[in-house]
Amino acid sequence: MTAYRVVILREGLALSGRHYTRAAVQDVARRTSGLRCFADHPTTVGDRLQPARTIRDLVGYFADPALREVPGPDGISRLEAVATLHLTPGMPWVTGLAEAATSLGGTTPVGLSIDAMARVRPGTTIVDAVPVVRSCDMVTRASAGGRFLHRIGPDRAITGTGTGRGTGGRGPP
Repeated sequence: MTAYRVVILREGLALSGRHYTRAAVQDVARRTSGLRCFADHPTTVGDRLQPARTIRDLVGYFADPALREVPGPDGISRLEAVATLHLTPGMPWVTGLAEAATSLGGTTPVGLSIDAMARVRPGTTIVDAVPVVRSCDMVTRASAGGRFLHRIGPDRAITGTGTGRGTGGRGPP
């Protein structure tokens, strides 16, 4: 199974206008192990008709969540929830998108976005908590820092630092 180290969510202002706090990022990291990844978010109608989603859109699952601090463009450290995304075998178009995302850097055609229920501070766009994470999906426009970092090969171990680099061991089963 092909696996990638990814960012699920980044602390700070998202392109959607929401501001994710440290606590919100920590909530997401706690809820990531075993989380499913689908191709695209559900539409409003699709969500109403089939809230459990369809297996045809399932592209993988997440394991080994961790938190890491990274410097932001303004020099201020931001918290990121990271994990390993294990892609479903036999879907070359998904693997192709993931490979493109890791090789193209900032011009990536695909990112990751949580489908979640957030607790927003009244009268603001500040997300203080994320009590429910339904999935983290591959999308064309990720707004809160969700992205592919690198492919994890058999010569790389997963570490709690969230870097995906180790001393030569294997990743999770």
